Amino acid sequence: MLGRLQKYMEHKSQNVICQNCKKDFTIEPEDFSFYEKISVPPPTWCPECRMKRRMLFRNERSLYKQNCGLCKKSVISMYNPKDNYTVYCNDCYISDKWDPLSYGKDYDFSKKFFEQLGELFKSVPRRALYQDFAVNSEYINQIVNVKNSYLCFGGRDYEDCNYCAQNFFIKNCLDVDFSKKSEFCFESAHLRNCSRVKFGYYSEDCLDSWLIYACKNCSNCIGCTNLVSKSYCIFNRQYTKEEYEKKLKEMNLTDPESLEKVKKEFWEHSLNFPRKYASVRNAVNSIGDDIEQVKNCKYVFSVSEAENVRYSFFVPYGGAKDSFDLDHVGVGTTETYELHSGFGNNRVMFGNRVYYSHNVEYSDDCYNSEYLFACAGLRKKQYCILNKQYSKEDFEKLRTKIIEQMKEIVYTDKKGRIFSYGEFFPMDIMPFGYNDAVVHEYFSLTEGEILEKGYKYTKPENRNYKPTILSHQLPSVEKANENVLKEIIQCEHMGNCNDRCTMAFRITQNELNILKVLNAPLPRLCPNCRHMERIRLINSPRLYHRKCMKEECNNEFETPYAPDRPEIVYCESCYNKEVY
Repeated sequence: MLGRLQKYMEHKSQNVICQNCKKDFTIEPEDFSFYEKISVPPPTWCPECRMKRRMLFRNERSLYKQNCGLCKKSVISMYNPKDNYTVYCNDCYISDKWDPLSYGKDYDFSKKFFEQLGELFKSVPRRALYQDFAVNSEYINQIVNVKNSYLCFGGRDYEDCNYCAQNFFIKNCLDVDFSKKSEFCFESAHLRNCSRVKFGYYSEDCLDSWLIYACKNCSNCIGCTNLVSKSYCIFNRQYTKEEYEKKLKEMNLTDPESLEKVKKEFWEHSLNFPRKYASVRNAVNSIGDDIEQVKNCKYVFSVSEAENVRYSFFVPYGGAKDSFDLDHVGVGTTETYELHSGFGNNRVMFGNRVYYSHNVEYSDDCYNSEYLFACAGLRKKQYCILNKQYSKEDFEKLRTKIIEQMKEIVYTDKKGRIFSYGEFFPMDIMPFGYNDAVVHEYFSLTEGEILEKGYKYTKPENRNYKPTILSHQLPSVEKANENVLKEIIQCEHMGNCNDRCTMAFRITQNELNILKVLNAPLPRLCPNCRHMERIRLINSPRLYHRKCMKEECNNEFETPYAPDRPEIVYCESCYNKEVY
């Protein structure tokens, strides 16, 4: 114990220039201790660039049609057919009709490690979509436990939902993101225990409300911010029930033009009220945003029930512990580093979709395995390298020899970025273009910027849709009947945006049913454009050091609100005094 403490005290903070963005970042003494514990070198990319790099391995909503490489039936796939990956439907992928070990190869020391890993990733069949326990829900991806849902992505436990992402336990919701335990909600983000909320953000225990921000235990409110336990309020002003109902009727929120006018007024009105510096609850010695029940966590976003986790995004539930650089990871993950998607892991490093495994490195889509190095598609295997089986002794010898080669003969991409042991996968061997992956949602770039920065760009498909109706020609929700389900509706953006616009879209039966229950207007934008509008309204996974804007308060903090943004930002103490 004394020796470890002495070694920890020897470490000092070190400033490093990120080899990707060329900006300075700091490696803290605690970081060095973690890297030593798991026997990896410190990173050469800053935390944000590392996050972007992991996000490049996640495509949720860019979907294509192609044939299953085994049974030949037509499937929906996240892989662009032009990239020539072998794709299997879910049934074939999890079957015993193929053997991932049959793609195994001897390691070739005349070639660089990442070249051989890329060849393996290209040869081993890939699952068309990541969906488990899905019932009557074909067009979904990266999701578990879903029923009667359409175009939903990320999270778990959806029922009768459309166009939702990163949610948990929601029912009958449309266009809702990052929410929990809610039903009959529409065009909202970061809701908790809400019902019949339309255009709600960062609110909880609310119902029957339109356009609310940071409200708690409220009902029948419109255009309100920071309200607690209120009813029949409009723009933070109290009304009687009768006055409220009269005003609601006058506002005519079921009309798209009237709604847009009130939405604009709402966002302008909300700027008069302070925002809490970050969404933080039950956090001990932790820094981040949208965090809950965490301890000793730093620079984390959308993380809950975690301890000693750093530089991570979307780690919900399940107690991740003693891990750095996680993305869509949770449920009992420990001593893990640079992993996108997985749970139930110990000492998994530099991986994508690794589940219930330990001592796995540089591997993709592996399950219930141990001691893997540079493998893909393996299940219930151990001591494998490049999908070839070895004895324990031969595995350890070859792994050590390969790591030494990785350090001596590094892989360099076209932008001169160096990849040695200790770096995540190079972009060259990742299957998705920047604009197809989720990184584009949080760190949007134009085609020119994507190519200039050395990322892959996927040219959008020419869909050749022939709209049968313009969005402004849609009927009111009261008059809409099943005839509207036959229409091909032109998106208002018509592709003139950077939101992966689909140009046209349809309305589904479930969508129409929910809109009628909520008395909400029919959409005028395609699902992708609607999603990106919500993403721009919520906090980005990035922090800035700022001071509380309350007069005479000197508290400082890390916040997702950039200094040039118009919001009034308070520390927790000042915010609570103002609101509660």
